[in-house]
Amino acid sequence: MKYMLKVILFILCISFQSCITTKGKDGKDGKDGKEFSENTELDLKAEGFSKGTLSANRSEGCPYILTVEKYADKLDPINIQDFFKDEIPSQVWVKYSDLRMQSRCNEARPVSIQEINKRAD
Repeated sequence: MKYMLKVILFILCISFQSCITTKGKDGKDGKDGKEFSENTELDLKAEGFSKGTLSANRSEGCPYILTVEKYADKLDPINIQDFFKDEIPSQVWVKYSDLRMQSRCNEARPVSIQEINKRAD
């Protein structure tokens, strides 16, 4: 009986200790271990973000064109409205993936935005 009680107490102690939230290895708090406000440009690039510029387009098919700093071509973000309901910022940090679908406009290729944040430049 005492042995069983010791085993149960040991398991409970291990369970409680694993549930305690702590800071990540890098010392930053947040729901995923990072704080966006403290990230520098190098940190964002290391996380896979690209520096981009959004501009309004007059074409009906693609209302916005995304120009990424490291590439010369223009991108058509098909799901931009999912991230910004009111005002679309012009300077952004963006993670995107290419799409294998027919282009909606002639001057840009379609991409799907995975993460996007305003850039303070």
